Formats: sequence, C-alpha cells, structure tokens
Amino acid sequence: MNESSQSGLTKDPDLLLSLYRISQIGTSAFNVREAFQSIMEELQRLFLPTSAAISLISPNSGMLEIEYALGYPSNLDELSLHVGKGVAGRVAFTGKPILLEDVATDSRYVKLVESVQCKMVVPMISEGQIIGVINVDSDKKGRYRQSDLDRLAAIADEAICSLQCVWRQRQLVNQSEQLNALIDVGQGVVSNLELRSLWKSITEAVLELTGSQMATLQLYHEEKEQVTMEAIRPPFQEFQSKVEVLRLDESMNASAIKTRRQVEFPNITTPDYYDLKDAPQRADVVSCLSTPMIYEERVIGVISVFTRDRYRFPNDEKRLLQAFASLSAVAAQNADLYARVFNSEDLLRKNERLTTLGLLSAEIAHEIRNPLTVIKLLFGSLDLAYDETDPRNKDTQIIKEKINQLEEIVSRVLSFGKAPQDLHNDWFIDDLMKDTILLVRLKMRQQRIEIIFESSEDRFRVYGNKGQLQQVFLNIIINAAEAMPNGGQLTIRSTMEAVGNEERLAIYFSDTGTGIPVDIQEKIFDSFLTDKPEGTGLGLSIVKRILRSHRGDVSVSESSSRGTTLKIELPLSKNR
Repeated sequence: MNESSQSGLTKDPDLLLSLYRISQIGTSAFNVREAFQSIMEELQRLFLPTSAAISLISPNSGMLEIEYALGYPSNLDELSLHVGKGVAGRVAFTGKPILLEDVATDSRYVKLVESVQCKMVVPMISEGQIIGVINVDSDKKGRYRQSDLDRLAAIADEAICSLQCVWRQRQLVNQSEQLNALIDVGQGVVSNLELRSLWKSITEAVLELTGSQMATLQLYHEEKEQVTMEAIRPPFQEFQSKVEVLRLDESMNASAIKTRRQVEFPNITTPDYYDLKDAPQRADVVSCLSTPMIYEERVIGVISVFTRDRYRFPNDEKRLLQAFASLSAVAAQNADLYARVFNSEDLLRKNERLTTLGLLSAEIAHEIRNPLTVIKLLFGSLDLAYDETDPRNKDTQIIKEKINQLEEIVSRVLSFGKAPQDLHNDWFIDDLMKDTILLVRLKMRQQRIEIIFESSEDRFRVYGNKGQLQQVFLNIIINAAEAMPNGGQLTIRSTMEAVGNEERLAIYFSDTGTGIPVDIQEKIFDSFLTDKPEGTGLGLSIVKRILRSHRGDVSVSESSSRGTTLKIELPLSKNR
C-alpha cells in the first residue's frame, strides 16, 4: 500500500470506525467464532457484499478452509482449496492481494458462488507468515476498485491482530483446563498401586485429556528388545491378541523408544505401515502420536494416542502428553515398589511366625530339659543292675538310651534357637534405622503417616544381629501405624543415656495414636496379649526377647490419649 493510499484511509471515517470496532474484538469476544462474526459485520457495513468469507490454512491438511462465510453454500467442508489454486489460493500462496473487477477475465477463478461477478481477496499475515485470506464478492461487475482493496487490506491487518489476541486467550484457557485436567487425572493415576489397574487407568486418562479416538500403552523390555501391549482403550481384544508381544522392529513405537522422543505419524493408513503390527488398520484411526514413558533416563514404555481424522498435534498437546507420560512412569515405579514392599512385609510376617515358632520351641525345650535332667539323675542313682539274661536288663539299657536321645534333641533345639555369633557385628544405628524406614515408606505414605527421624550428631554404633534389630524396629513402627488408623506422625530419635556406670543407647518411638490403656501397659510385652482380631499377640513379645538377647530392653516411656512413646535401650559397641 503506497503513502497516498494510507493517507486516504486515515481520512475515511467509516473505515476508521470499523478498524476501531475490530480492534476491540480481542478483549470483547468470548470465542473465535464470535470474533469472526464481528469482523464479518464490519465487512458487510463497509462493502455491502453479496458473499464474503474468512478462510484459514489448516495446519493439519494444508488446505485453505473457510472458517466463516456470508452467502456461501452450507457445505463449507467441501469448499476447501489447495494453496495456490483459484484466486483465494493464489493470494494464500503469494501473499499479494488480488482485485478482479470481472471474474470472467481471469482463468484462475474457481466458481464457488453462482452470482459472483466482482471479487477482491487480501491475505491475512501474522509475523511474516500467511495464515489465511479474506475475500469480498459482489454480483455486479466493477463494483470494487483499488481503494476498496486498500480498505479490505487494512481490515485484514487489524483483524489478524484481534484474532491473535482471541487465539492467545483461548490458548491460555485451554492450557489452564489442560493443567487442571492433568492434575485431576494425575492424582487418580498416582494413587493406583496395582499395576494391571494402573495401565488401564493411564489409557483412560489419556483419552480424557486429549479426546482422541483410541489409546494404547506398551511396556518396553530392554534386555529382550520386545514390547508388550498392556492396555488398549476402548477395548479392542482382537487387535490386542495379535500384538501382545512384539519384537522392537515389528513395532511402530521403535523410533520413540530408540530416540526417547515423541514421534508423530500423520497418516498410518498408508501401505508404509502395513508391516508394523501395532499400527491398527482401522478406518476410524488415522493419525498417531507416540510418547515415551521415561524414568531415570530409561524408557519403560510408550503411550500412543490415535485420532479419527488426519491431525497435526499442536505443541501444547505434545507437552501435555509428555508431562503425563513422565507422571505415569513415576506412578508405574511407585506401584512396582509398593508391590515389592508388600511382598517384603508379607515375608516379614512369615519370618515373624517362624521366629515365634523357634522361640516357643526353645521355651518348650528349656522347660523339658529341667525335668529330663532330674529323671536322668534319679535313674542313674537307682543303680539298676540286672543279669544279662534278665529281660529287665535290656529295658534298662533302652530307657538310658532314650533319655540320652531326648537330651540331645533338647540341646539341638536350644542351640538352634540362638543367633549365630558370626552374624553379629558393629552397626551404625542411624543406618539401620534409615534402611528400615525405607522398607515401610510407601505403606506409611498410603496410611498418611509421616515418619520423622531425628538423626543424632553422634554416630552411635551397637553390636548385634542386623536382621533381628531391624525386625525390632519394623515391629514397633508397624504397631505404631496400627495405632494411627486415620494417619498421624511417628517421631524417632536416638540419644545416649547414663544407666548406672554404663552409657547406653536409647531410641524413642513417639506416635500420635490413641494410646495404650493404663491397665495393660505393663503387659503389652507378654506373649499372646493383643487387642487385634487378626493378631497373634507375639510382636512386642518378640521385640523384648530379641532385645534381651542383645543385653537391651524395651519399655513404655509415656502413653496418653495423645499418643505413645516406646523406649529401646541397647548397649553401645565397645568399638564406638
């Protein structure tokens, strides 16, 4: 536009009013369609067209598609033009406005509306890039002149500025909605600790986030170079049975796994994808975006979303899916760790039963040994000597052998019940406690219990059996958790205390539970005392026995309705 044209436009009150009204669209329009409508109203007021259209270049198809029109047929979806074809397509390609005072004189003209005789088209340019065109038509030849084309170009420049504001606002709203959706579905995914159910919830959440036609989740097994299909939503059993386990070179997700980046497939219905077994050959699935699930720099799987039509995934949607895939990878690791902790806890319970059985066996053996010793002594004092031909001589020998045999059995049971001394060693108490807390951290988090370990500045060491000492700590922590069914806090602190002339280690476990009734506080370390229907009443009894075998002890330091504090005492290592 030359300087004289610009000068003329500034003296055009109707144009200035339209430009002002269009400039307000960016702050007044609630959506893009409303913005298009307001622009079209100004086009009608200024040019009195018989038909007009606002068209944008689709990022998905690359076609020039009519977004809003006046006087056009209702089948707008079928009126798309290739960029470069027709008058509008030519302007979208070159970026130069065109005025046809008589459309019959231009061979490039493609008739979309029967009555058009005169036409002008201007480009919509944003940051140096052509994004669309505006065309205004009349049923009279020569209806528009160069001055009208200049006015339309000014309208297009102002319109694109306002549309950019509307698009940015819509983008911010979409991002906010996506973030809220990500938080909502993320909470559901992270709280799911059962792996099979987790895969299903991830694919369902992806469909909810993107509105896609289909979603799949495959896990990657690096050592086998294989992928396994874990979930498909909506369920497509016939397809899943064909692709349950695939070699990596048979999978369309190989590139996402190898590059550890998102990979976009614009059209998976072409013959190029026939050899990839997990590319669903369905009429209602066209485009795909594969997003790797990465945990600690390692790909553990791929989430793929499929669209009904050919689709170009915008950057915002890609970032959203990448964030969700990372969140899903963390959730998968949490579920896997929880399963391991659950199995460890189950193993601990089994070990506790075995320990209990061993202790009971030792108690029984100890109780048997005393009367057995008396029997042996009394039998020996009888000095029964019978003639070899006397049948009683044989009976006497058998009785003596059986008494000796019973004594050997009792001795073996008692020696078996003792912890081998070669398992005893010097241990830093802080390290033992941190390892123990690590074992139960997921269980505590699930029960909404916060463990606070107040590590001492001094590195206290004790001499003992690591496994037995950790069993003591686990028993006390689990008992404390059961006293806080609605969540709470468990504080653990260690200190050195003087007991007589000896310095001993004291460890305090303070919970915020319901407390221990006064009448049973002195009895909680007795065998078979429990108020839990499923309990054995042996947990704290075992704790006391183990500590006693380590020359230590356990006691109730304090208990009330606000919580309980248990105190463990252990002798410090001589090598501290």
